[in-house]
Amino acid sequence: MAGNAITDVPDGSTAGRQLEVSWLSPIGMTGLSIANFIYRLFTLGIYDFWARTEVRKRLWSAIRLDGEPLVYTGTGKELFLGFIIVFGLVLLPILLLSAGIILAFGPTSPVAQLFPLALYVFIFLLFGVAIYRAQRYRLLRTSWRGIRGSLDGNSWNYGWTYFWTFLLIPLTLGWIIPWRTTKLQTLITNDAMFGDREFFFKGDAGPLYGPFAMLWIGVFAIYVGASLVFAVAIAALQHTFGLDTLSPGGQLKPEIASIVAIGTLGIIAMAYLLYLLISAWYRACIINHFAKRTHFEGAQFKAKVTGAGLLWIDVTNILILLVGALLLIIPLSIAAVLIVAVANSIDATLLESLLGPDVKIRFAAISVPIAIFIMALSFTLLLPVTQARAMGYFISHLSIEGPIALERIAQSTAGQVSTGEGLAQAFDIDAF
Repeated sequence: MAGNAITDVPDGSTAGRQLEVSWLSPIGMTGLSIANFIYRLFTLGIYDFWARTEVRKRLWSAIRLDGEPLVYTGTGKELFLGFIIVFGLVLLPILLLSAGIILAFGPTSPVAQLFPLALYVFIFLLFGVAIYRAQRYRLLRTSWRGIRGSLDGNSWNYGWTYFWTFLLIPLTLGWIIPWRTTKLQTLITNDAMFGDREFFFKGDAGPLYGPFAMLWIGVFAIYVGASLVFAVAIAALQHTFGLDTLSPGGQLKPEIASIVAIGTLGIIAMAYLLYLLISAWYRACIINHFAKRTHFEGAQFKAKVTGAGLLWIDVTNILILLVGALLLIIPLSIAAVLIVAVANSIDATLLESLLGPDVKIRFAAISVPIAIFIMALSFTLLLPVTQARAMGYFISHLSIEGPIALERIAQSTAGQVSTGEGLAQAFDIDAF
């Protein structure tokens, strides 16, 4: 490690003082959300790197220690270059290797069949590495009073632990999850530093198993309940439409397929809302437990997050995202209907003479992918607003107890990085 934690502080000017943690709600998040969406749309998503950076700068500056804000110094260019490097060194070779194996051995050969499995294992191993390196980049680009953070550890060690502990989840029917979460938290917190001083985490998963047991039982009940509802719904459809619900081709008849699709989405949505309800208490226990077990320079963090508070943030944030999507989807749908109506009102011969043959087919081929892209992107319209609400709730319920000798903290000696978060961006596992 680059520094040693102070376990005792002598009397005098360096005795330290307690820091007050506060949250000052960032202004203009709705306007920033709309601007970011427009820029993402017209750059086909490339502006996302700069959009994330601007959101982070505002969220970081809203976090105050003794009234002074955290500063985020990362840039969109760094995130973009990180993604390009990972694309060139990881994603592109994977695509070329996949194509080469199919061409060399054939799509039905054993090698071609086994290669995707090996590829999935390798990619999932990189997930943990990506999470660690993303955290490292953010800490290196976070400073307070000119002192920056760092993560002084081995990302591959974290990635391997993330990988093998995940493999044990199905083998233990999920009961390893509290231990796994605590293990990963221990690794990443004990590698974290502010300046030349270390954070320290020491805790076990024991206090989490009671809340987890309730969550496990609740998830099992949701699974059983959803399966029963689905089975009853299928039986009701067969009773209503007859046992012959398949077309001659072996597919569900269109009217049946649409009902099944809508019903399935409804069951999934209800199951997810129930999961949020029963998981909120467990997630609150995790946050409070981890905060209590985290120390810095003799001071201890403390969180007072509640399950009801997390549930409120989750549900209202989902509603905000849905409202944002509807604000785009509704006018786009109206515009699409008007365009189709106008196109149908124009004589087909005249339309083809002006724009060429098969104009309607070409128009559909172009407009449908664009519409799907816009609709998918629409659910991120107000994402920065929801991110600010979630972070604001957590920071507002976080405190630091005990004095910290700020005068003893020197600048971090950890090496800087010129690019950031390429793996996390490539795998889309970046939270902010």
